Amino acid sequence: MSDSTWLGEFSDEMNLPDWVINSSQRRRLKAFFVLAVVWGFVALLHLIPVTRWTVTGFATLVAIHASRIVAAPIQPLPPPLTLQTDQRDPAEPDLASGSQLPKVSILVPAKNESKVLPHLLDSLAQVDYPNDHLDVWVIDDASTDETPTFLAARQQLMPTLHVHRRAEGSGGGKSGALNEVLPLTQGEIILVCDADAGIPVDFLRQTLPLFAPQPNASSRVGAVQVRKAVVNADHNLWTRRQAAEMVWDARLQSGKVAIGGIGELRGNGQLVRRDVLDKCGGWNEATITDDLDLTLRLHLTGVDIACTPTVTIEEEAVTTWAGLWRQRSRWAEGGYQRYLDYWPGILSNQMGSAKTLDLLVFFGVQYLLPMAVLPDLLWTLTTTQSSALLPMGIVFTAISWMGFYSSLRQIQKLQGWPLWRESLTSVIYMMHWLPVMAVVTARMCVQPKRLRWVKTIHHGRV
Repeated sequence: MSDSTWLGEFSDEMNLPDWVINSSQRRRLKAFFVLAVVWGFVALLHLIPVTRWTVTGFATLVAIHASRIVAAPIQPLPPPLTLQTDQRDPAEPDLASGSQLPKVSILVPAKNESKVLPHLLDSLAQVDYPNDHLDVWVIDDASTDETPTFLAARQQLMPTLHVHRRAEGSGGGKSGALNEVLPLTQGEIILVCDADAGIPVDFLRQTLPLFAPQPNASSRVGAVQVRKAVVNADHNLWTRRQAAEMVWDARLQSGKVAIGGIGELRGNGQLVRRDVLDKCGGWNEATITDDLDLTLRLHLTGVDIACTPTVTIEEEAVTTWAGLWRQRSRWAEGGYQRYLDYWPGILSNQMGSAKTLDLLVFFGVQYLLPMAVLPDLLWTLTTTQSSALLPMGIVFTAISWMGFYSSLRQIQKLQGWPLWRESLTSVIYMMHWLPVMAVVTARMCVQPKRLRWVKTIHHGRV
């Protein structure tokens, strides 16, 4: 592996404690405890009305925190990598020459993906990056369709393509597939792409400079996440709303990073430094959301995750309400599970005050608030009391609208009535998170930890 001095070096002291790598499996007890505390707190709010000031106080904190995120400017990308064939100023250093050019391994887990792999591999073949510093690995997870035949034929045309076929019954889902092939790769930077992805020609040249040490930075960048662009946004109502959601999510993540908060990985289009990935022990095979789990473990090692809404990677959105429910239920379960697993590191302020505050605020909004809605609603309907969570409901709605409005205006360049229409309908769409999270958290209290990876069906481009 080359000595990429511009990438910098990590301290050998960044080792994860045993409780991170060997997290407790007593999920039901912890999930039931949290749910009982939330429901008990809602009862307290209704029995002793003076305690409602705590909700108002938290709503105020959330409003201030979210306003800082939305107001944070989108950070410009550093200059792209210059290759030896580029026209450049001779006085500027050529960061990509010789040993300073980092090797990149692109990993693509695939199971029965013959409809979408051709487009992805076509885009990867066009990437503007030297072949001797690039290797592409498609992990065929015992596919039963035309995937093996297609990959065998494509290997004859694409010299950087390697195919690793997993045995039938191999466990670990996507995490297991990635861990199995990682020792075979050579890259200093690992790029993970979903099979339905597609990337721009200059993708690596735009994103790799984000790993370079930044002046006055307290910690180094260990991973980069780009914006996910929905390619079938015009299919129906659900795909249009998901397209807007991905724009807002990318803007949200970049804003959180800008104010010192937590940048999160999103699976497709994530780049991770190999050295810090090794320190984390690879991908966690005991979770159904490998990206969200890895997010916390990376931050616990003391590194940052850079998030940019400027560079994009394509993906398909689910096209039905049933598919959306299944997907979001998995996201909700995996996202909540990581808090149950890593709470010692979060509460010990191991990541620093700014990141800890950011995590706790969004834990309250994304997970605790949906848990509290049902008992608050039942109490309100069966008594003459008003909703105790009304301040949080107002703040949640206002934050959602502000986020969609600003991100669609800044990134999608919408204006006028289309901007208002898309923002308002997207706010209504985001209300689906409340029933999803309520059902998931209740189920986690009674069911053992599940490791069932549900494959999203991809239809390919027509």
